[in-house]
This record gives sequence, structure tokens and C-alpha cells, in this order.
Amino acid sequence: MQLDARQNMLPESASVLQAIQVLDQAQAKIVLVVDAAEKLTGSVVDGDVRRGLLRGHGLQSPVHEIMHRQPYVLPAHSPRQKILEAMHLLEIKQVPLVTPEGSVAGIAVHDILLGLQHGERPNHVVVMAGGKGKRLLPITQDMPKPMVPVGGKPILEWILLRLTHYGFREFTFAINYLGHIIEDYFGDGSAFGCRIRYVKEKEFLGTAGALSLLPPGDQHPLVVTNGDILTGLDFGSLVDFHADGGYTATVCARAHRVEVPYGVIEMRDGCLHGIVEKPVYDNLISAGIYVLSPSTLPRIPKEQVLDMPDLLLSLVGEGRKIGVFALEDEWIDVGRHDDLERAKRTLAASSG
Repeated sequence: MQLDARQNMLPESASVLQAIQVLDQAQAKIVLVVDAAEKLTGSVVDGDVRRGLLRGHGLQSPVHEIMHRQPYVLPAHSPRQKILEAMHLLEIKQVPLVTPEGSVAGIAVHDILLGLQHGERPNHVVVMAGGKGKRLLPITQDMPKPMVPVGGKPILEWILLRLTHYGFREFTFAINYLGHIIEDYFGDGSAFGCRIRYVKEKEFLGTAGALSLLPPGDQHPLVVTNGDILTGLDFGSLVDFHADGGYTATVCARAHRVEVPYGVIEMRDGCLHGIVEKPVYDNLISAGIYVLSPSTLPRIPKEQVLDMPDLLLSLVGEGRKIGVFALEDEWIDVGRHDDLERAKRTLAASSG
């Protein structure tokens, strides 16, 4: 997830012209100026070149005369999310990564970290898109729930756009109810910059059973999401969390607060023990988004009903390590009419 910095490195004796050539040719648009021991002493970006030329430096001037002498750097093994947060705070697109001795270890580039260029993720994504959406009737009378429009696009298209934004390109849509509408709309995915295949449930197989229909052989963790979830989740961070933790499976969890608008009676042996006035209970709920290591797939029985909680609990029972990824971003499970209206308002506010 970082670039080799060698093509961006120049000695202090290099010329401004050489720096311009690096900026023109290298993928990361930054020059890293190093001393004889290849320790970082400065950096040069386009703005430094322009300011240097305006101050009267020529193309043959030493690059150290125009470089920024205290570039912002991060340790070589900084977590991806920490790097992105620093980039956002400082409004920069690339950060040199250095060893404790000050040597250059690589360059972190914003767009690559987000999977926007040359950073495609190999992970397959399965979207469970076979539900009937009974609670959204009559809208879903002639339309599968993932195709319900929000902000001019089907829910499923928003999900796809979010995932492709983070570098995911391989998708499987598990379809059942009115699945042909989904197939007709998305096709093979080429119009959306990805590849889509379909598995068709003859009967409803639950929230995990359709995974038994996938062909074997995938070597990378599998992302699984329900087809009615709208979220601002950084899916790349989720997969990295799963891999870094060495988990067999990871479940996204969302904070959910329940406020009881009454006094709650506490009773013991048939007698009043206490009254808690309007208590508030905070819980973590499953967000309907998961990452599964390839070893979990053979455990799913072929074409039998299986829900994801049952699969996860069976893994826990075997002593497997299951990660919980706390989701702090926007999250809407579009299962009811009021959820749909909230999704429309949220999308309108973010686009406005």
C-alpha cells in the first residue's frame, strides 16, 4: 500500500531540472532529497519549484536551494488510517515514510491508499441481494429491495460505487426475488468499472447460505454485505483490520442506543426493589457487513439455510478468533419506509 521511493530520491547536489523530471515521470509527485547516507533532508513538490524560479534560481541550481527542509513524515509502519487522517488534516496527498534512523522507507500516496489508482484490492465482494423487502411494500411489489431508488440510484448501485471507490473490482450478487431486474441493470459490471457475476438461490438460504454457491479457490478474505445497507464505511480499513488482526472472520458493529421513556421496575421475589427512571441502554448491533477468511467457506453446507450469526457463533464455539470492527460512519439499514426516507434525506444533505 506504499510506493517504492527510489525513483523519487535525488542527492542534494542534483539540479532543479532533475527534480522537475522526477516530478514529471514518477507516480508520486514529490522529490525526496537525501544525503550521502540516503537519509531524508528535504522534499520538493511543484510549488517549491515555482517559488524557487520566481526567486531567481535557475534550472541548473542545486535542488537543496529550493527544497522544503522540514517535510512532514511518518514512521515506516504507520497504520493506514493514521496516514489518511494526517493527509486529511494537513491537506496533503503524499507522505514520506521513514525509518527510526531517518532513512526513506517508502511513500504513502492518498489515492493509492483509497484504491483510486493502481491500488485495486484482490478481495471478492459478495452482496446479498435476494431479499423480498416485505416491509417496503408496495414499493417492492414489482422491484427487488436492493433496486429501490435513493437519490436517483438504486441502493445496490450506491453500495457498488462505494466499494469500487475503495479499489474493489470483483463482485458476486446473490439474487433470488426478481433477480433478473438486477441482472438487466448491472450486467457484467463493465459499465461500473468492475466485474460482476451472479449466483441464484433456488430457495432463500439465509444471510450466509448463498455463500455455499460460490466457486472454490479464492485465496483472499471475502467481503460480505447485505444489499440494503447504505454506509460511509471505509471498506479498505475493514479489510486491513481483518488481515492485521489475523481473524477467521470479522463482523462490523454499530453502536445502538435504546432509551426507555418510562420508569423501569426492578423486582425481586415479587416485591419492588427499585425504579430506574427512563434508563438508557447502549449496545453494539451487527451492521450486516462481514469479512470472512477463505477457510470459513468449506464450513457452509451446500444449499442449506444458514444465517450469518449462526456461522459466526459456530466459529466462536470452535475457538476461532472473530474480530469486531466498530463502525462509526453513517449507516442506514433500508428495511422500512422510515429508513428509506431517512436515507433520502441523508443523501440529499450530503450532496447539497
